[in-house]
Amino acid sequence: MNALAFGEILWDVYEGKRTIGGAPLNVLAHIQRLGGKSCIVSALGNDDLGKQSFDYLIKKGIDSSFVNISSYETGKAFVFLENGIPSYSFNTPCAWDDINISEENLQILSNQHFSVFIYGTLAQRASVSAASLQRMFSAINADELFYDVNLRLKYYDKAIIENSILHASILKMNNEELHIISSMFSITDTDLIKKLLDNGKKIIITSGKNGSTFYYKNNVFHVGAGKNKAVDTVGAGDSLSAGFLFFVASGLPFDAALEKASLLADFVVTKQGAVPEYDDNIKHILMLKN
Repeated sequence: MNALAFGEILWDVYEGKRTIGGAPLNVLAHIQRLGGKSCIVSALGNDDLGKQSFDYLIKKGIDSSFVNISSYETGKAFVFLENGIPSYSFNTPCAWDDINISEENLQILSNQHFSVFIYGTLAQRASVSAASLQRMFSAINADELFYDVNLRLKYYDKAIIENSILHASILKMNNEELHIISSMFSITDTDLIKKLLDNGKKIIITSGKNGSTFYYKNNVFHVGAGKNKAVDTVGAGDSLSAGFLFFVASGLPFDAALEKASLLADFVVTKQGAVPEYDDNIKHILMLKN
């Protein structure tokens, strides 16, 4: 499998701690761990967190050739706890608002074939990055275009979502995001799913402890969540995305791929961090070679 992603690399900052993340990066890190190859198009600041980010990409084996250096600082998500309820904000503008891809690099990428091209909503909040993604839509050759809706704060609008859906072959969203989008288009959740299916889309709806559901054409199947006690749910959805995409690219049917992806997500929530080390048991369960 050869995956390409576009979007944010950021650091979660909370209680004096800093942890690297960003949905596109987390998905790629899991794809690498599963045995695939990956590359990210993003931007980092010329600062300490930017340098640490490049070190992380090298460590994880993710190709950083298309990560540009921005005059803005590296992205951060500031996480706050208010009466036990987390809230957050982002530094604005930051490096991933300034993702530039040169014509030369776009040509290099267009000459490659990818199993999947992964993108989301957040990195489209600024015009520079949004324009770069639009150029990539016209150039990238991929078997699947995976849109992880991943709505954050108010950094989205109807035009961004409509355009992102237009280019996608697979959409992933949670129940809340499904309702936000259906309300945006003044239709019911059920009618939105039907409309997407009528347009040939594959859909994954995640429901937290209630598992996830896959829709395609006349096929609908549900996979329940595991009964493991959750220690840290950060990145669980990203591991589900990575597992599904990896196992589909490996030749598994959609239902079997989602079942394996769910097993991976069930494992991830029992560990600290979005991309924990895989132990021998999960490697055995997923039948990984490495």
